[in-house]
Amino acid sequence: METYSPHERPDLANDKIITIQFQKLSRNGGPNGDLQILTEWDCRTEKELLDKFRKIFFSGNDFSFIPIGMNLYGFDLISLIYRLNHHFDLNLSMELFRTRPVIDIKTTLILINDGQFKGYNLILGKKQPGSVIRTYYENKDYDKIIEYIKDETANFIKKYQILRKQVPKLREALA
Repeated sequence: METYSPHERPDLANDKIITIQFQKLSRNGGPNGDLQILTEWDCRTEKELLDKFRKIFFSGNDFSFIPIGMNLYGFDLISLIYRLNHHFDLNLSMELFRTRPVIDIKTTLILINDGQFKGYNLILGKKQPGSVIRTYYENKDYDKIIEYIKDETANFIKKYQILRKQVPKLREALA
């Protein structure tokens, strides 16, 4: 998910979600289908974007759509709930994501980063900081946003697969 903030600091009341991207992953964490990118500029408004995603996310059972990412609890899911409530008067809370499966690798990355919060996100090796999205959006460089998303997704999946591959070794070590 990418957001646009007209200010330097995030502000849920004034920021908007401009993309929501998702891709089905296989059991080993690799891609199992195409990357889906819903964009505000294709849907015309944030509300239409969220409505389209809402129909996907809330269709099926709790296991039909499992969010996997980094810092989901710290930003993405909070923003998503806030903006859904804003547009659709749903009265959703974070409880929704405490009762549904979610995989957030932030804490794992902090452990890998020697328990340090500062710099944990650099482990994923992002090519560009997320702050470029603001400039791209203001300049209507939508193709650059799409490329950023594709690069970030490919990089995340690569690192997520490495983590998935190491889990059996960790399970053995902890047994």
